[in-house]
Amino acid sequence: MDGYTLIKNTSAYKIFNGDKLRGTLSHAYLIVSEDKLFLENYLKIFAKVLVCSEKEPCNRCRVCSLVDKKSFTDVVFYPLGKKLVVSDVDDLIEKSYFKPLEGDKKVFVLSDVADMTVQAQNKLLKTLEEPPKNTFLLLGATSIYPLLPTVLSRCKKLDIKPFSETELYNYLEGFLQGGDKLKSAVRLSGGNLGEAINRYETGEGALAENLAYDALINLKTSSQIADFSAKISKEILKDFISSLASIVSQAQNYALRGVGGNERIKSVANALSVGALVHVSQKIRTAEKAVYFNGNTVAVIDGLLFGIVEGKFKWSK
Repeated sequence: MDGYTLIKNTSAYKIFNGDKLRGTLSHAYLIVSEDKLFLENYLKIFAKVLVCSEKEPCNRCRVCSLVDKKSFTDVVFYPLGKKLVVSDVDDLIEKSYFKPLEGDKKVFVLSDVADMTVQAQNKLLKTLEEPPKNTFLLLGATSIYPLLPTVLSRCKKLDIKPFSETELYNYLEGFLQGGDKLKSAVRLSGGNLGEAINRYETGEGALAENLAYDALINLKTSSQIADFSAKISKEILKDFISSLASIVSQAQNYALRGVGGNERIKSVANALSVGALVHVSQKIRTAEKAVYFNGNTVAVIDGLLFGIVEGKFKWSK
């Protein structure tokens, strides 16, 4: 489950593979993806494009297998430790002057360069600008904002955009059991494969969504808030808020148009009037801002739950 089926349909992959087939490869590429958990996997795919003898990675040959294991001699992965540092760049510069041992290309893979210090980035500049012959650099980043303009200008930037829920669900259904648990994981993943898998494996996505439904349907008085609040941990708060936002949006759509609601969405629409749903939406936006600015977790949860009770009372049917 390396994501190849998803990646090969992206514009980033098509551009990169096209550069290889046309013989117009740049010496340095910056692969940008929000998916921190799967970024290195994506970089492995691009590395295999460079070193596999087939037109596209076969994922069967010895070379592809060794790249997956990070043990192919002509493809070197960084960081060597937990984070990219100056010593990694020193090691890269030294090894860049060694000729490829098994193929015709030497490939250096760096993930995540957004974590690199300014000193490390500056040290990498000369190699980015004038790499030795047949040397290629694949830089992975979850964000371009920490990168120096001089680094950006020396790389060909390729964006891997978040996948649609349908794309992720259809892909993961081939590896994981489908159903509500997978749907919840995908819905809360932000279009990122790694996040979807993590939420599925931990079950946190389904838990957060179930708690959101429970609060919207069954929370009716302020005396219940403490009991509900105790169920929502800091670890699932973001997923809880995201679940609330998605559920409320679907309930509003159902209430106004009478379409698109499953049984639980219909229950939410029956529990809250349109005015109450709008009120809760405003509280959700406030909570999202508070989380972004590291607001107190308990205060954020209690504020949200009180907003639900307040909305039901103020806009009672």
